[in-house]
Amino acid sequence: MILSPLLFFFFSFYVLASAQPTSTAVKPPKGALTISAVDVDVDTDGNGCRPGSVAVGISEDNSLINLLFDNFQAAVGPNSGDIRKRALCKVNVTMSSPGWAFDVQTVDFRGYIKLSTGVDASLVSRWKWIDNKGVDMKGKGNMQKKLSGPLERDFLIHKDGELSDSEASVCSKASARFQLTISASLSSTSSSIEGVLKGTQDGAVDRGFSEILNLAWRKC
Repeated sequence: MILSPLLFFFFSFYVLASAQPTSTAVKPPKGALTISAVDVDVDTDGNGCRPGSVAVGISEDNSLINLLFDNFQAAVGPNSGDIRKRALCKVNVTMSSPGWAFDVQTVDFRGYIKLSTGVDASLVSRWKWIDNKGVDMKGKGNMQKKLSGPLERDFLIHKDGELSDSEASVCSKASARFQLTISASLSSTSSSIEGVLKGTQDGAVDRGFSEILNLAWRKC
């Protein structure tokens, strides 16, 4: 789904405040990037997202793509209940950017984590472009971050993206479908110790887990 005006205002305020722009980045003019569809692939090995639970928006200056996950969470330990130790979500974004193409330059994760001693967490994000025939294009990217207990806090993790292919931004990406896969996994040395990773907390309210893609543009 596309971000509601209120949710987009809150989310845009956060990402604009936390972004780390680079002097070499080329930004397209306003209105160059539009999103027409957001589809979720349901995965049976995780509880990261369900159809309608992912919101996607674009910052006003087109420097960021914002993804907010309503139910992205993973947990281990005696109080984990039905929550699994691995969350996975695959999102397909159909967008248009006439005359422009982008690569993901850096990634920010925002959420809440609580890990006991002996519990480790791994966050992985991968992205790629798919052409109109369903074939993967060059310029795939990825990032990974590992965290270890003891740890408890709302977090903001900033990581540089890494290209899996030697070829970076190509203009054919301007008409391709963008696919992002995000996963979180928890592991523990004992079934009696606990860990959880989920959306940020504001009192008793869960604000959702978010991923921000900071874009590097190229004019075609």
